[in-house]
Amino acid sequence: MKTIRLGALLFLAASVLSAGCAGDSVASVVSRQLLGTTVTITLSPGIKNSGLLFGSAFNEIENVQKNLSLYDPESMISMINRDASRVPVKTDKDVFLLINSACEVSKNTAGAFDITFVSAGRLWDFSDPEKFTPPDEKLVRSRINLISYRNILLNNRECSIRFLNKSTKIGLGGIAKGYAVSRAVKSLRSRNAEGAIVACAGDIQVIGSNKGKAWRAGIKDPRGDSIIGFFDMYDGEAVSTSGDYERFRIVNGKRYHHIIDPSTGYPADSGLISVSVFSNDPVICDAYSTAFFVLGPEKTELILKDMSDLSVVMVTEDMKVYVSMGLKERITFREDLELVYF
Repeated sequence: MKTIRLGALLFLAASVLSAGCAGDSVASVVSRQLLGTTVTITLSPGIKNSGLLFGSAFNEIENVQKNLSLYDPESMISMINRDASRVPVKTDKDVFLLINSACEVSKNTAGAFDITFVSAGRLWDFSDPEKFTPPDEKLVRSRINLISYRNILLNNRECSIRFLNKSTKIGLGGIAKGYAVSRAVKSLRSRNAEGAIVACAGDIQVIGSNKGKAWRAGIKDPRGDSIIGFFDMYDGEAVSTSGDYERFRIVNGKRYHHIIDPSTGYPADSGLISVSVFSNDPVICDAYSTAFFVLGPEKTELILKDMSDLSVVMVTEDMKVYVSMGLKERITFREDLELVYF
């Protein structure tokens, strides 16, 4: 059995990805560096025109990167950030709907997920862990008041965006990977791909089956190299995992990680070290995995009472695992873990 590491998740595709000569019995796998991470697309054995399918799917992801990049002055997000504090900026429908979805998640989570965090500037930079130093506390406090999704005014009729504060900026890094997965999956479906996995770091969605069998995935141990639980995924299902172990630095014994609490400006300190969200929409999974990580177990449980379409696995600092009751028969956990179903 070959294991493909996908950030916070592991895909365990027995037999399909086993070693051997290329042919109808072996899956086709292509990985590329996009959106600041490794994107891997797997097509189940026997799929024809795989080159066309890969090309089309990766083209969708490249377009997402181009449209949502904060570093490209010609990107749609850069255009919005440059002009929306002065005039309403019209966007294409897909980007508008994505921003609208992000704002809905903000409303539902009392701002635990907030795309205006970019307004505070790049205070936390984990691009080079060896050079990382925590920002000055006064600087963090001085910029907290710039963060609020309520400063985004959306006009559904015009598909336009206006900022109510001249210092407002947005960044879709917390939702872009799920969006890229959804676009790639849509492309593959339009070309009748019967079985596929699209994985962008910890964001995954599957199409069809693994030669009639479910796709198997595992949740990575947040504090080790093993798997804490594995589960089967079926056509259209998606999952996203956020954890404090992907980008972090320990300074003077304290762990600083990349998941920032918008209310404090500091790395979230909710007692969680990993959150996996399951649904049929990778965009929603991506955003809520971040929000729930910030909120912690108790507040997340309250929100989920009104959201029957989402399920979660939350891992605390002492390795206690909170699991949605709907996943009880679907995930096999490591025997040494303490499980709490709700």
